Amino acid sequence: MKTMGNQPHSKRRITAVFLFVICLCFVFSVGYAPAEVAAETNGGREPIDHSAELVEIMNLNLRYILNTWWPSEKDYVYAAATSMNSDQQLTEERRAAIRDSARAFADWRDVDEFPILYLSREQAENGIRPVSHAIYCIALALHYGYYDEEIAGVSGEDAEAMCIKLINSVVEEHRSNHPDDQEDRYWGDSWQSPLWAENIGLGAWLLRDSMKPEDYAKAERMVLNEADRMAYDFEIPYYQDENGEIIYPGDTKGEEIAWSAKILALACAMFPDSEKLPDWSDKLERMLVSSTAMQEDLGSERIIDGRKVGDLINGSNVNEDGTVVNHDLVHIDYMATIYEEMGDTIVVYKIAGEPVPEAATFNLDKIYRGLIDVDLGKYDESRAGKNFYLRDENGQPTGEVTMPGKNDWGKPGYAIYYLCDVMTDRLDLDTDIEETCKAHVWEELHYEKMRDQVRRETDGRITGQFFQPGENAFVSGELFMMHNLAEAYVLQR
Repeated sequence: MKTMGNQPHSKRRITAVFLFVICLCFVFSVGYAPAEVAAETNGGREPIDHSAELVEIMNLNLRYILNTWWPSEKDYVYAAATSMNSDQQLTEERRAAIRDSARAFADWRDVDEFPILYLSREQAENGIRPVSHAIYCIALALHYGYYDEEIAGVSGEDAEAMCIKLINSVVEEHRSNHPDDQEDRYWGDSWQSPLWAENIGLGAWLLRDSMKPEDYAKAERMVLNEADRMAYDFEIPYYQDENGEIIYPGDTKGEEIAWSAKILALACAMFPDSEKLPDWSDKLERMLVSSTAMQEDLGSERIIDGRKVGDLINGSNVNEDGTVVNHDLVHIDYMATIYEEMGDTIVVYKIAGEPVPEAATFNLDKIYRGLIDVDLGKYDESRAGKNFYLRDENGQPTGEVTMPGKNDWGKPGYAIYYLCDVMTDRLDLDTDIEETCKAHVWEELHYEKMRDQVRRETDGRITGQFFQPGENAFVSGELFMMHNLAEAYVLQR
């Protein structure tokens, strides 16, 4: 009876154990399968999606551009009807004010006496470069649909009209639209004009359906003029020649070549049926590879876009350790700027829906490794044991940055380092970097620092600025940082 009486209990125990084992198998299969998939696809990590917050941050800065930079700092006649703090909810009255701002702006929109945004050839960088970045940022926000008028404080209709007014004003003053006028008052044909023309031309291309045909035609002439000059008249410069002799002491030409190249990318996208397309494409490829070429690449048999690297270059602009020299400094910002300018070309191809040339990422992996691994003691004994991307005493990334000597631009703009991280991660340029220092790790840290910069309060109010007064000396610094975020957004799509 005892034995017989225990049989049901034993069966229940066996059944319970069996079910427990089944549950364990289920838990392990569910709990570990995603990790295994993640390990196979992306180093075992689950990517963090910042897209919604990034959009908010970009709109905070657009609020600064449209409400502060435009009327107060540039005095472009129009002041927004509204301004707000990001942590405030819009009332119906506020929403109505935003809607009314379009009508308020309409009366000014067609005024002929709009002040020309051109200063002089000598002052053109200060006068036109900030405007070109503003055009780029506003146009991309409108094109990709992330413009938020509740945060920006200006209606979408007004933002578009303001952007087009900026485009028309600077395009009107380009020398291509005054071919018979010999006065030196028109901009163009200068060392930085391809950069401005690409930003402005991209904005016009994206907003072309809202522009008057005659105005868009002027933008096309500007792009064609600058692209042809690069294709046929521009001699690619090098920091070092083929023999290793320094041609431009203290001044890499890498970022200049990269910012000049992107006008060719835009011309290829805007005019895909042009008979000049082969010439534009050929020079674009040569310029992109030359921008990041190292001495070791001279004579290289490596194939890029079907051509030998050694056949495309006649010198170098990047040191063998991935660093570059500018302003007589081994300069972190110019390592990052080369990245950013190459990224501009990639953005154009992504918008056009065309494959990105391999030349647009040539040697970027080596520059990024330089940011992480170069011991700065090589150039500055006081920084021995430190890297551009700083780590703590345990070798873990901190998100802070430094460089040999003092950065002559001032406080770091973390948005550009965030862009470098995004590009490196999305383009898989860090495959040979240890897991603890992969680009996605730095991306998170630089994102947080950039976010904290934008959300700082001034007089109890979030202004949406990356820099507070006196923190950065670059005249286009604020808009340039926003340009980097706009690029990063597109590259993550």
